[in-house]
Amino acid sequence: MGCGNSHCPTTLAANSQPALCARCSIVVYCSEGCRIAAWPTHKQECLAVAEPPPPSLQLRLRLLHRPKVVSPFRRENEYSAQRILDYKIEFHGDGQASQTLPVGEVRIQVIDIPMTRRNGGFFNCLDEYSHELGKLALHFDSDGMLHPNSGVFQPDDFETQNHLVYLQTVIVHEAWRSKGVGSWLISQLFDLDDVPNDAEYIFTWPTVLNTLEPIGVNGMFGDPTPAENAAWLAKKNRIIGWYRKAGFRRLANSGFFCLAKQSTHPSRSLPIEHDAPFKELPPPMTEAEWGRRYMAYH
Repeated sequence: MGCGNSHCPTTLAANSQPALCARCSIVVYCSEGCRIAAWPTHKQECLAVAEPPPPSLQLRLRLLHRPKVVSPFRRENEYSAQRILDYKIEFHGDGQASQTLPVGEVRIQVIDIPMTRRNGGFFNCLDEYSHELGKLALHFDSDGMLHPNSGVFQPDDFETQNHLVYLQTVIVHEAWRSKGVGSWLISQLFDLDDVPNDAEYIFTWPTVLNTLEPIGVNGMFGDPTPAENAAWLAKKNRIIGWYRKAGFRRLANSGFFCLAKQSTHPSRSLPIEHDAPFKELPPPMTEAEWGRRYMAYH
């Protein structure tokens, strides 16, 4: 993690660990001396973000770029089954003194299921894109159909689905947390212009983003302490709890969760306390299944 202060007194940085600005969680400093040196130029931005305007103003999602559908790993005339949508969450004011302030970031992946069948199969495509998607694909067959015994979600739910929508990342800047931003975001997802109208489900893997966590006492490459492990697990459980409150329910007994678009889907009326617990996957039953499992986890 590099220093975000262009006036950094580098003589102070040698023995220090990087840390985000405590007020706005945006700018990275390499030491307390670095933070003090940056304050005169950072003050205005920091105070604007750390002390947001009244809630009468509005949030919006801004798409950063139109997603390319040509895969860099394939020939030019072959199209990827994956589209990546990167958004900025922004705060917009009313009136003459309106402001635009950064609130957070969102990444969504849209998978064209029929196209995966033409490009090597559902699992192979998703595993090529990321190990995270490869692990999700373990709960589907080679055609992108959900396996039986997937908890409150059934194979019939996905028979007519042409797209898999995956909510990969949600980041809300610290100053904006606990202000309803996340709930507002979830309410917008199915209505985004670049999310297909026929998409009925959104998947996600609620967990702690380690890249945004402070470096532990044993350094970047050292093992976390028992206290750090306990804090990490508690934070992960809080994140899972938030997604459940937003309507997501566990897919089978996996670490993945799913939100149904229709309020009549059984998952939307399943009480949180009755949601499925996490369990490790059972041992593979076939050689092909063993191969997919190995690829997804390596």
